[in-house]
Amino acid sequence: MNKGKYLAIDYGDKRVGIALSDYNKEIAFPRDFLEYSGESNLLKQLKKICKEEDVIKIILGLPIQMDGTFGERAQKTQKFFDKLKKAMPQMSIDFFDERLSTEFAVKSLRGQGFKAKDQKGKRDALSAQIILQNYLNSLR
Repeated sequence: MNKGKYLAIDYGDKRVGIALSDYNKEIAFPRDFLEYSGESNLLKQLKKICKEEDVIKIILGLPIQMDGTFGERAQKTQKFFDKLKKAMPQMSIDFFDERLSTEFAVKSLRGQGFKAKDQKGKRDALSAQIILQNYLNSLR
């Protein structure tokens, strides 16, 4: 198995949740969330994180609708994938179905006592962790 970590991205219009795997690619950890005003700024931040964290693969959460169709959010994510691939052509990037990851994150944060107004960034990072852990579990 290649040495390096996996990075998961929960892509949103204003914030992006990110999570990282361990080097063994067994456990996902929420890292943080990134707020951005333009995608070029976001791409720079992601490139920097990939370099600092020794990332060898990016997992991009794809928000497929419950009926299996691709709505507006999924289409925006696919366009972002194209920009990400152009900015980091050497990086391996996979999509992974992120259905219900945000709902699980919200329930988890509520269970921990976080009020809705305090959940925003935490929810995004936790959603990325859920996406990545589900991806890692699917590899076994």
